[in-house]
Amino acid sequence: MYRSFVAVLVLAVASVTARGADEENPYKNAKVGDYAIYTLTTKGGEGTVTQTVTAKTDKEATVKVAIVITANGKEMKLPEQEMKVDLTKPYDPTQGANVPAGAEVKVEKDKEGKEKIKVAGKEYETTWTSYKMKVKAMGIELAGDTKVWIAKGVPMGMVKTVTTTEIFGQKTEIVTELKETGNKK
Repeated sequence: MYRSFVAVLVLAVASVTARGADEENPYKNAKVGDYAIYTLTTKGGEGTVTQTVTAKTDKEATVKVAIVITANGKEMKLPEQEMKVDLTKPYDPTQGANVPAGAEVKVEKDKEGKEKIKVAGKEYETTWTSYKMKVKAMGIELAGDTKVWIAKGVPMGMVKTVTTTEIFGQKTEIVTELKETGNKK
């Protein structure tokens, strides 16, 4: 069960980085030290994902991703990973899927729209995009739907995701919400 929970969270982690292509790349205005902390919640456990900009040039941002998952009373820190974001192009969610080694992720854009949402006590004017996703991780294959809400002015852009999937005949929903942003400098 723990292994299947972690595999489902891989789908959610992919959704944290699977933001819609945007002519205004959300990392373009980020500064070194900018960070965003997200909470992950689901029936089987919880976690946090922290993204921090560690280096930046006019052409590329380097982002460190730290993930901590708690399921069945066990805390697991996944190895920190780094992703490089090309700032000369619109952000491509298929390049940003920063998931554990060996995982395969396929992302297809579905629908999009605009919506005002409240997260962490603050209202945001957002643009949302939904995706169809397929993940193969830890010997488990999953398919799911993800909806991602993006707001301008938020480091890394994303304020919320909702990911739904079915594993072993049970529907699972994982909600990722912005908890905190700032600059560590």
